Amino acid sequence: MKLFESKYGYFTADGREYVITNPRTPRPWVNVISNGDYSIIASHTGSGYSWRGNAGQNRITRLYQDLIKDNWGKYVYIRDIESGKFWSAGWKPVMTEYQLYEVVHGIGYTVYKHKVSDIYSEMKVYVSIDSPVEFMLITIRNEDDKVRKIDLTTYFEWVLGNFPDEHREFHKLFFEPSFKNNTIFVQKYLGQFPDEKGRWNNTNWDHVAFHSVSLPVKSFTCDKESFIGMYRDERNPIAMSVEKLDNKCDRFGDACASLQVEVALQPGEERKVVFTIGAAKIGEEDPELLAAKYTDVKTAEEEFEKTKKFWMDLLERELVETPDIGLNIMTNYWTKYQAISGRIWAKSGYYQVSAGYGFRDQLQDSQIFFSLNPELARKQILLHAAHQFQEGDVLHWWFTIRGGGPRTHCSDDLLWLPFITQEYIKETLDYSILDEIVPFLDGGSATLYEHCKRAIEKSFKRFSPRGLPLIGENDWNDGLNAVGTDWKGESIWLAHFLYLLLKEFIPIIERQGDEAFAEKCRDVLDTLKTSINKFAWDGEWFIRATKDDGEKLGSKENEEGFIFLNAQTWAVISDITDDERKKKAMESVKKYLLKDYGALLLYPAYTKPRSDIGYITRYAPGLRENGGVYTHAATWAVWAFALMRDVEAMYKAYRGICPPYRSFDIDNYWAEPYVTCGNSDGPLSPHYGRGGWTWYTGSAQWLHRVATHWILGIRPNYGYIDIDPVIPSDWEGFTYKRFFGDTLYVITVKNPNKVSYGVKEIILDGQKVERVPILSDGKIHTVDVTLG
Repeated sequence: MKLFESKYGYFTADGREYVITNPRTPRPWVNVISNGDYSIIASHTGSGYSWRGNAGQNRITRLYQDLIKDNWGKYVYIRDIESGKFWSAGWKPVMTEYQLYEVVHGIGYTVYKHKVSDIYSEMKVYVSIDSPVEFMLITIRNEDDKVRKIDLTTYFEWVLGNFPDEHREFHKLFFEPSFKNNTIFVQKYLGQFPDEKGRWNNTNWDHVAFHSVSLPVKSFTCDKESFIGMYRDERNPIAMSVEKLDNKCDRFGDACASLQVEVALQPGEERKVVFTIGAAKIGEEDPELLAAKYTDVKTAEEEFEKTKKFWMDLLERELVETPDIGLNIMTNYWTKYQAISGRIWAKSGYYQVSAGYGFRDQLQDSQIFFSLNPELARKQILLHAAHQFQEGDVLHWWFTIRGGGPRTHCSDDLLWLPFITQEYIKETLDYSILDEIVPFLDGGSATLYEHCKRAIEKSFKRFSPRGLPLIGENDWNDGLNAVGTDWKGESIWLAHFLYLLLKEFIPIIERQGDEAFAEKCRDVLDTLKTSINKFAWDGEWFIRATKDDGEKLGSKENEEGFIFLNAQTWAVISDITDDERKKKAMESVKKYLLKDYGALLLYPAYTKPRSDIGYITRYAPGLRENGGVYTHAATWAVWAFALMRDVEAMYKAYRGICPPYRSFDIDNYWAEPYVTCGNSDGPLSPHYGRGGWTWYTGSAQWLHRVATHWILGIRPNYGYIDIDPVIPSDWEGFTYKRFFGDTLYVITVKNPNKVSYGVKEIILDGQKVERVPILSDGKIHTVDVTLG
C-alpha cells in the first residue's frame, strides 16, 4: 500500500520509509543519519556530506550549501568498461536517463535503486550505531543476457576540520594522503585550535580520516585535478575517459579520495561491494583497524541490520494507532527520528549547519526522550545546566568541541532549564536529578535545583516598574532583537511563559523545603497575573511586547504586525487570564492568523525594515517569522485550541503543519513531506505555503508532543497517567502504547457517543479507576477508556 502518494513518492504501508520515485523533486529531499557522534546527510540525488561531532568544527567531507544545484557529494560512478558508458549510483552527478530510479529514505538509512543499460545497482548508505564509520553497501546485478564488465569509482573531497574552508588554496597545502591495504588515509597538518602556547595554525587536525573498499583496488587517486580534469566537472570527469586512475597520492595537489574496483558479471549474476568512510581520533582509535574491521560485506550487512533494530527498539517504545494516518506516521516514527537524529545528534540539516547546541533549543528537543529513553533527556538537561553562569544567565549557544559561545542577553533562554527539568520530573518522577552537582561556567558548582533557582531569580531581576518581565535583546523570537536592548521594553509572551513555569515549579520548590523562595515565587505569580490583565490586554487580544520607548507591538495601534500568535496561545496555555479573554484572543487567532497551512506567527507581515524592532522586519514579507507559519509556534496553537476545546480549529491547526498532508499540493509545498519544516511562507509571499528549513528545527519534537499530550491527551503526571483526549467527533477511538521502564501500558480509547472530549469511564486491568497509576512491575497493563 502506498500512503500519501504524490508525483514524487509515497510512504510505505507501515510509515517507516518514504520512497522517492522521481529525482526531480522541488528541492533536495534528504535524510540526516547520525549515531550521536558520526553523522551524514544523504540527499535523494546521491549528494551529501559527513562530519564527526558537529558539522561546523569537524567536517570530514566537503559540501557547500546549494539547494538548487545539490551538486556536492560522495559519489559512486558505475561504468561499462566495454562501451565506456558511465552513470552514478545516485542520480547525481551524472544524471543519466534511467530505466529505474528509486530512493528509499528510512529510519537510519537511505537506499538508492538505479538501473541503467540493464545494470541494476542498489546502494545502502548508513552509519555504524557505535563507531565513527559510514557505509556505502552496493549490490550490482547484471540484468542483461551477456557478460558485463563493470568498474565502480568513488569520488569526494576532504575538509578535515573547520568548515567553511573557502580559502581552499591555503587549506589544501596541509593534507597528507597515503594509500595502504585498499584504503586511502589522510591527515591534515592544520588543526582548528591553538597549541599549548596559544599559537594558532600550529596543531594537527586531531583525527585521521580513511576511505576503504572491500574488493582489491584497480586504481586510485588522491588528487582532485587528475580526477575531474581542468575546466570539467563531476558530471563528466576526465577519470571516466581513461582506463585507470593515476594512483597519485602526495601532498602537492587538492585532496580528494577516489577508489576504483572492477567486477565481471554473468547474466543474472550480482556482486556486493562495500565502501567505507570514517575518522579515527588520534591516540584513541586506530584508523587501520577501523577500516579493516568494517570494510567487509558481511560486517556491513550486520551493521545495517543492527542500525534498523536500534532505531525500532528506541522509537517503538511508544506507538499510536488512530484514524489519522498522517498523525500516526509522524508520531510513531518521523518526528522522533527527526528530533533525535537530525536535531540533537547531528545538529545540522541542508538548510542550516550548526556547530553546537542552542541552550533552549536542544533542551526543548530533549522532551522527545521522555517516552523513549529518559536517561538521554536527563543527560541533556545536565549538559545544559553546565553552561550556566553563577548569576543564573547562560550561553545562548555553545560549540560542542572545546566549548565557547555568546553569553546571552536573550530573556527566555535561562528559564527553559527549570521548565524542562520540571517536565522531566513530571513524566519520570526522577527527583534525584535535582541533587546532581553541576558546575557553573565561571567556577564553582551547585545542585541542579540551585541552577534552576538561580535562573528564576535572575529573571526576577529583569522586571519593569509595571511588574512585567523585560524582553532584553530578544525573547523566544530572536528576530525582535532591537525591541528592548536598553532593558526597558517588556515581553508579554515571556510573562505568560514565566507564569506557567512558576505554577509548575513551585511544588518542586516546596518539596525541596525552600519555603522562602516558594513564597517569593507566589508573589511574582500574583504580580504577573495582575500586570498582564491590566497592561497587556488590547481589547480583542494581548499585545506582544513594548519597546524601550514604550510603544506597543502586536496592538491595534500598529499598522503592521498588529497581532502576534504566541501572546494569545500562551495566555491560554498558562491560564493567566479569564475565560472570556482567552476566548476572544483565540477567536482573533482564528480571524487573522489561522490559515490552511497552520497559524501565522504575526499579521500582517512587515513590509519595511524597522531598526527599532529588529531583523524580523528585514525578511521579505511572509517569510519565516515575518508573517509566515513558524512551525515551532504553530504547534503551540494546536495546544491552545485543545485546551479551549475548539476541536475544529485545533485539528485545522494540526493538519496544516502535518507534513504528509502537504503531499496533496506538493509542488506548492516543495519540502520533504516526511519531516517537519521550520517554516512555510505566509500569504504575502508569492509562494504561499512553501516549506523550508526542514530537519534542523525544534518543531519536530513539539509536533510529536502536541499530538500525544494534547490531541490524544495522554499525559504522565507525577506517577499517574492523565487521560483527556480532544479528538474529532467522527473518530471511533484510538490506541496508545507506551513503555514506562519495562512496564507496558496499552490504552484503548473508544468513542461510541461520537463526542470530541470528556472521559466517561476508565478501566485499568478490569477494574474501574479515577486515575491510572504508573507502575513499575514489568507487566502489561490494559487501560480501556470510554468517552461520553
